Amino acid sequence: MKKKSNWRTILATLIMVLPFMLGFGSMTDVMAAEVPDTQTVTIHKLKYDSLPENPTQNTGDEMDFSGKPLAGAVFTAYDVTAVYWAAYDKAEGNDGLKTAAAEAAVRALTNDDLGKGTAFPETNADGIASLPLATKVEVGVDEEGKPIMRNAIYQFKETTSPAGVVQSKSADFILGLPVYDEGTDDAKDEVHVYPKNEVKELKLEFTKMGVDEHGVLDILPGAEFILKGANEMYYNIETGKFDITEYTKASHIKSDNYGKVSVPGLVLDAGDYEFYEVDSSVSKGGKQTTDGDQVYHYNVEKNPVVTARVSSDMIVTYNYYDIDRNKVTGQTTASAYNYKVPVPTKKADDHDVDQDQEITFTITQKIPTDIADYTQFALVDTFDPILKLANDTEADLLDEIKASMDPEMANLVTGVTIEGNKFTVNFNLDEVKRKAGETIEFKVVMSVKEGADLATDINNEVTFDNNFDDQSAKDSVKTYGKKFLKIDADSKNPLADAKFHVLNSEGKLLGMITKEDGTKVQAWGAEGDAGFEATVLKSNAQGEFEVSGLAKTDEKGAIIYYELKEIKAPEGYALAQNTFKFVADDGTATLKINNKHKGSLPSTGGKGIVAFVAVGVVAIAGAGLYFMKGRKHIEG
Repeated sequence: MKKKSNWRTILATLIMVLPFMLGFGSMTDVMAAEVPDTQTVTIHKLKYDSLPENPTQNTGDEMDFSGKPLAGAVFTAYDVTAVYWAAYDKAEGNDGLKTAAAEAAVRALTNDDLGKGTAFPETNADGIASLPLATKVEVGVDEEGKPIMRNAIYQFKETTSPAGVVQSKSADFILGLPVYDEGTDDAKDEVHVYPKNEVKELKLEFTKMGVDEHGVLDILPGAEFILKGANEMYYNIETGKFDITEYTKASHIKSDNYGKVSVPGLVLDAGDYEFYEVDSSVSKGGKQTTDGDQVYHYNVEKNPVVTARVSSDMIVTYNYYDIDRNKVTGQTTASAYNYKVPVPTKKADDHDVDQDQEITFTITQKIPTDIADYTQFALVDTFDPILKLANDTEADLLDEIKASMDPEMANLVTGVTIEGNKFTVNFNLDEVKRKAGETIEFKVVMSVKEGADLATDINNEVTFDNNFDDQSAKDSVKTYGKKFLKIDADSKNPLADAKFHVLNSEGKLLGMITKEDGTKVQAWGAEGDAGFEATVLKSNAQGEFEVSGLAKTDEKGAIIYYELKEIKAPEGYALAQNTFKFVADDGTATLKINNKHKGSLPSTGGKGIVAFVAVGVVAIAGAGLYFMKGRKHIEG
């Protein structure tokens, strides 16, 4: 009985072990496919000009996706195992539906939900970065307090993108570990993944324009700029990179013959790229002090003049100032503008004038297109000391100026100051800035004082005083005269004390008239006119006398002929009965005025000519008697 019992025990044991023995091959497979604690994940970062439309399925093996390696990318793997499997287990349906629900739950996680993550090394020149990751992750504990381990699930995010990457096309991806060889339960030694990026080369470009002193817009070649990168360093033309740290050493980029400022072939990080204008042969910042030809100016306080904003998708938009100096943002193209200061004008209504003749000077000033950038705006009039203002007090001059202006423009004037032979017209700059492109015009009356040099420019200059480049314009008037020499007609010796009047072509006398304020000014009039006194010219001991302060031509440019009329001859000389015509000149030519001597006549109170007349009468009478007697004798 004992032997029989032992056999049964052995048989029962064999029956219990048989399944393991029969399944040994499978057990051997399981043992061979046992997953290690970690599995190496190797990232192959690839770049494309445009992502493939039908990407090949990643198998985890090394593959050829035809892209180029992309260095400098950093990926971070976030452990989402618990979230993934919780959603998977909760979802209903087949594996495909449950997987979709789990992936959706993972993608719904925020950065805060994801936590820290495990960062891979930066991809090298071959675009490769590797790191071992755990293949199993604890997601909880069972009823006995033992850890529940599930296949690890990771969400990969590109947390650092190289320059030029279109980040919207840099998709996150989910990777579950372990990964097995196809058709087996053998875990791969290394899992290869191939995330792809679209990389764009960009060109930053804008057009440089210039507005000249007349307000004419045209392209502006030769302006110079430096470019500051998103990394706060400056562009280097030699290297094609933003690797210069000092502003003064940055490469200068010039506008070409078409006004284009262009930097092509750039692979950029997202961020702002700023173009700063610098001084060049065609443009200066700040106040210009040179006396040469005016160049364009730019406002250094408006630097950068253009900002190119590169988005994470490598889309470029521009911020800049438009032609009226308004800030424009988010544009696909850009322009930058430089300006010249408009030059004022000054015009006299007559240039060939008499002394004390009222001369109206008209001054105009175009308000600059870029008036928004001006901090200083005044018109300064500097006139020759031989000129005088018709209204010589600040209050009267202000009234005169404003009365001559368009009422709306007159409201821009805040006051006038007078200093010697200079006056300044001041303006409300804030109000002026509302009138960009319009023209200020006003008039000022002046006259030439006594003593002006003949035929010499008497200048009147206006200056536009501003913070960029003072610009001036001037006009001039002249006055003329004539020199005379009174001489004996025979001996040619000079004669003193001859007196003359001067008449104009209308027969009016040159003289002085007394104004209401008591001042006397030169004028043309007639004897008996109220307040008028004719000017008398008198020859000196050398026979010289002259007249000044006369115009040479009339308002039409025709020569004016004057007349010199003698009103008192030198003693012993006959008074000239005719007038002497002359034309005013520069005083270098002398007109000689002859006088004839009356002869050697006795003085008043002597015998005079009575005796001579008596002798003559007697002689004539005697001759008559003789003739009569002789006739009677012949007839008798």
